[in-house]
Amino acid sequence: MVGSGTVAVEAVAAGRSGIYSDIDPLCCLLTRAKARPVDPQWLLQTIQLIVKKSHLFSGISTKRSEARKFICDLENSTDFRAPPDVFRWFRPYVVVDLCRALSSLADIECSQRRRDALLATFAGVIRRLSRADPSTSSGLEVTSVRRKVLQGGLRFNLAAELVRKATMLGRGYRELQRAQKIGKASVFRHDTRHWSALCRDRETWPDLVITSPCYISAIEYWRRHKLEYAWLGLVPPENLSEVKHTFLGMGDEKPELANLPKCIKDSYLNLCNMGRNVQAKVLARYFNDSRSWLNEVAAVLNRSNGWSYIIVGSNTSHGITLNTPLALQEIATSAGLIASIFMRYRIKNSFMQYPTKNNRIKVETVLELRSSS
Repeated sequence: MVGSGTVAVEAVAAGRSGIYSDIDPLCCLLTRAKARPVDPQWLLQTIQLIVKKSHLFSGISTKRSEARKFICDLENSTDFRAPPDVFRWFRPYVVVDLCRALSSLADIECSQRRRDALLATFAGVIRRLSRADPSTSSGLEVTSVRRKVLQGGLRFNLAAELVRKATMLGRGYRELQRAQKIGKASVFRHDTRHWSALCRDRETWPDLVITSPCYISAIEYWRRHKLEYAWLGLVPPENLSEVKHTFLGMGDEKPELANLPKCIKDSYLNLCNMGRNVQAKVLARYFNDSRSWLNEVAAVLNRSNGWSYIIVGSNTSHGITLNTPLALQEIATSAGLIASIFMRYRIKNSFMQYPTKNNRIKVETVLELRSSS
């Protein structure tokens, strides 16, 4: 569960190598791109070449019919795809510019590492070019704040955004390249519920495991990232529901209750009594999945005799507060780990959560886990 790759970047900058995995293909792309630097001058020059070759900007009077032709050409010649309800999220002239720029990107011959850097640059601007609010972290939505900005005459400039993002990414690459020793980041799209198999295949048993599982009441990554999934060819739009079901708690199997911590069983019953049967099943599956990935952490730590730090906050679901740190601590203990609270701290940005009013997660907890053997 690598997120956007911050831990990987810090590890590489400290000269430490590691393996990183996530079920989310966008998270894997961003982690690869940020933790494996390329020549920053090449990146900026290539983005400028794409901008020049694509003849951006199309003009705000572009019609949907014209934009559809560009979509058809893009999809017939590349792996890039327009997202579902494309004109809900993007104005026609932005669609045309994206199609032109992505077509130019597809023609560039370069290494996979350099291609990742280019794709990550595009990934960093797609949401900013859409009607979706780029500031909220809760999901993919057109907020009231965003509507006011749009109604005020906001104009999107793909060329300027690409150059800005390439410059920013290049600055990060220069910082990494100044390090005395750069570690190696090996990134895989892999299910954390089977993580020890990846370590075994790589013959690598990390002695430090750092992760932060998604919250039930926070970001729905499969929904938040669907614009980038499609435009960058990471997930075909028709496969979006399949990706959704791979995230923690989002499967369709009947949840088991026997091994759940008591506090979670009680919350499950409370939700059922409220008529929230779907949410109750998601809750149970989430903690069953958490048992799976914590067993994987235990398997790795037992081999490496290492340590793990898990960053997590209490979830909320329809007015019910779920003591997730306590539940994960109990599950980790049952997996044979020594589990304790390392630290707690207040969350600065509590708006990356659902619901948008009341009952927000105020504090995050860092759990420290180690092998009992």
